[in-house]
Amino acid sequence: MAQTTEFQPLDYTRYDFKDPETYKVRTPRGLSREIVEKISDLKDEPEWMREYRLRAYEHFLHRPVPDWGPDLSEIDFDAYTYYANPLAEGETKRSWDDLPPDIKNTFDKLGIPKAEREYFGGVGAQYDSGTVYHKIREDLTAKGVLFTDTDTAVKEHSDIVRKYFGKIVPYNDNKFSALNSAVWSGGSFVYIPPGVDAGIPLQAYFRINAKSVGQFERTLIIADKGARVHYIEGCLPLGEEVLVGDELTPIEQIEAGRTVLTSDGIETTVEKTMVRPFDGDLIGITPVSIGNDFQLTPEHPVLCVRREQVAKYDRGTGRLSDVDPKKLQSVSPEFVPAGELRPGDYIHYPINRTFHDDPSLGAAALRLLGYYLAEGCAQVINGCKAITLTFHIEETEYVEEVGAAVHELTGKAIWKVPQPEKHAISIGVYSKELYDLCVRHCGQKAEGKHLSKTIMDLPPEKQQTLLRAYYNGDGNVYERYGTVHRVMTISRQLAFQVQELQARQGVFATINVRKPFDETMPDGRRISHRRMYTVYHQVGKRAEAVQRVGDAFVVPIRKIRRTPYHGNVYNFHVAGDNNTYLVKGFSVHNCTAPVYSTDSLHAAVVEVVAEPRAKVRYTTVQNWSKNVYNLVTKRAVAYEEALVEWVDGNLGSKITMKYPSVYLKGRGARADILSVAFAAGGQIIDSGAKVVHSAPDTSSKIISKSIAIRGGRTSYRGLLHVGKGATGVKAAVRCDALLPDEHGRSDTYPYNEIHEEDATITHEAVVGKIGEEQIFYLMSRGLSESDAIHLILMGFLAEFSKELPMDYALELNRLIQLEMTGAVG
Repeated sequence: MAQTTEFQPLDYTRYDFKDPETYKVRTPRGLSREIVEKISDLKDEPEWMREYRLRAYEHFLHRPVPDWGPDLSEIDFDAYTYYANPLAEGETKRSWDDLPPDIKNTFDKLGIPKAEREYFGGVGAQYDSGTVYHKIREDLTAKGVLFTDTDTAVKEHSDIVRKYFGKIVPYNDNKFSALNSAVWSGGSFVYIPPGVDAGIPLQAYFRINAKSVGQFERTLIIADKGARVHYIEGCLPLGEEVLVGDELTPIEQIEAGRTVLTSDGIETTVEKTMVRPFDGDLIGITPVSIGNDFQLTPEHPVLCVRREQVAKYDRGTGRLSDVDPKKLQSVSPEFVPAGELRPGDYIHYPINRTFHDDPSLGAAALRLLGYYLAEGCAQVINGCKAITLTFHIEETEYVEEVGAAVHELTGKAIWKVPQPEKHAISIGVYSKELYDLCVRHCGQKAEGKHLSKTIMDLPPEKQQTLLRAYYNGDGNVYERYGTVHRVMTISRQLAFQVQELQARQGVFATINVRKPFDETMPDGRRISHRRMYTVYHQVGKRAEAVQRVGDAFVVPIRKIRRTPYHGNVYNFHVAGDNNTYLVKGFSVHNCTAPVYSTDSLHAAVVEVVAEPRAKVRYTTVQNWSKNVYNLVTKRAVAYEEALVEWVDGNLGSKITMKYPSVYLKGRGARADILSVAFAAGGQIIDSGAKVVHSAPDTSSKIISKSIAIRGGRTSYRGLLHVGKGATGVKAAVRCDALLPDEHGRSDTYPYNEIHEEDATITHEAVVGKIGEEQIFYLMSRGLSESDAIHLILMGFLAEFSKELPMDYALELNRLIQLEMTGAVG
């Protein structure tokens, strides 16, 4: 027997970004006979295909929406656009360099050129309704392998397409096969001649970019007698910090539900987090504020103004020189991949515009907090809570301000302890009320000083009172190319918070970092100096430096570097249409299936034909955005001694209804179906399998595994049919469900129709939870609780993941790990 090859379609999305909606052809929203005819006209199809579409459309109108599964009543078929092509029809590219830059950039992020170069015998890419790229290796072409988009196949290989199209999945099979048959566009056509082993996988990528657009690809795979084929359907580094309202947080610690700031300076919530392995150079960006240095992957979009857009033209030298301030004020920032940025470009630092006043924090409390932040300490003395502050002996004005604030807040007088040998004076007051106030809003000890979310959200005029007192206590002023105001702290968190508060005052403050070091004094003592953060701003800076533009500052890049990196990189998308967040205060875009507030519809049809002794493996790992209705019909027929394998993973979408099927029509034909479903809150994954035994001595195996968590719902819905005359059948069905918490739900709906008495049928179903004793055992071996749970889950899914190519197995691992974060414990 020839060596096995597999075929995996990847409607799988690795990054969450959306491109501008620029389409050469786009039909109006809604579905009508005119729209169907328009799609056919645009494709210049033969008459038989046009008639097929119209028959399907008429059936779609009269066929009811299925009511036996998840609730689909919210689908408004007139709300979708049924054809949107970024290229002119028939303009599919055969060279990657010929693609429009925005589309090329999109699929570069998805790794298609690398995949084509390193792994696959052929690659196709579909963008909304249009197949924008298709190419097959020359050695496969020489073997007679056909791999092209289905639109091209209808014209160039019409005899083969017409023989099989709609024969495996007829238009009248169900409501959504009728819809697909009426408006289909794109997809892949594969034909493997008799006895040919394709040898290398073929792969297709599918992407929905525009909101309220449906995708209706049509895939047709024919493996002729004895043929073999495998078809594949198919950020920021660890530790980089994101601004989360009142503090910087490492991106790997960001979870769904967290509040973050967008490039508009407005708070929003994280909807979904993502992680993937990365091996390559990271781009390091150092702005003029050195402390705000950050790193990200080269394709990650950064909001910026390019220097060439705002620089003056020097007629004498013919070069760009200083920046024109008027241009800088008028040019709108745009997102540019980090790898394309250059020193001198300006990046975008938005001003936080989230304000929530707290009337209980008046001027006296804010003055006290500012001085406490600079000079104070909260401590327990002889069992009594107290705050103490230390000033220079000559700072009597500040001492009096603190005394007045304490008296106004508590009615108490402060104590004073002069320390002439240190040129200092210590003051304090016993007060539980003030102790709690200071600790709650400013923390304790020098390295732990920070500002609470309440303080960070106050109106700017109230924050100014605190800042003035803080700078009085800890700040100084000196002259260097203008007047410089600075404060120094060993609290990194406080340094970035002060920078943000100054931005609200209309001032961009830079952060410098002094590394820790040891110093030997003249008397032989060694002193260890801790890392120090200096926050300063300068009056009278040159025009080309930081400038305010609207509700943001544009900050020049000082240096760009590249650093080799091997490890995980992270990303997330947020609620709303402005899918941005802030890294060290600077605006970046989420880096695939874009998330919109409106729903999208994916209704594909896949037809697979395995002629005698052929083998086809079709693997899908799909992670559509959670606003997508994923309603797919996938069906194969297998003739004598043929083998069809479905390896099907479902992790994304709002609702998925997908039941890969195999009709065994020849003696000795076999079907193996391995399905995995993972549903989190708001998701319904209704999946399963169907095998129809119509010939003797056929065999099938169905394995379904599902995980439902945080209110997600999974269902296995399957059919095992043994027809009259199909003697000697052997079939096994196994359904395993795991419910890691109390909120998920899993259902099983098996149907067995057996019409021959000698059939050997087994069916088993198991629903389980993660046992405390399992977690305890693994933790006793040195694993953390989260690692123990993750290991149990991946063991549960091992039968599936081991069948995947390595890249997809790793990605499945990461996705499961992210979805499980915070689920158990």
